[in-house]
Amino acid sequence: MNLKQKNQKNQELKNAIQIVWQISGVLSILILLVVFFVDENLILSKMPTCEYRKIGKECFLCGSTRAFIDLKNMNFDKAWSLNKFSFFIFGALVINAILFLKTIIKKYINTKL
Repeated sequence: MNLKQKNQKNQELKNAIQIVWQISGVLSILILLVVFFVDENLILSKMPTCEYRKIGKECFLCGSTRAFIDLKNMNFDKAWSLNKFSFFIFGALVINAILFLKTIIKKYINTKL
């Protein structure tokens, strides 16, 4: 494989990663909007029961919906008891959403100038 082909492959990989990141950015924003602006009871009533919980086990995401709601309400102890991993996931969603919005705003400002 020559240098031109390697550069083309690298650019294709960069484009693919950027597309995946953009999709995850949009999903992060949507999840946070739902958590912050949709009624908690509606969210909890529409969430399906985890398949693992149906057989008496727990997966690493069990309790994260309720934990996200408690994080939003600043009930950190309750959120921790529901799902310890939810702090990391929630933080990653917030950071990803902020970075995505920053990138979009920066691109918008640069195109207007």
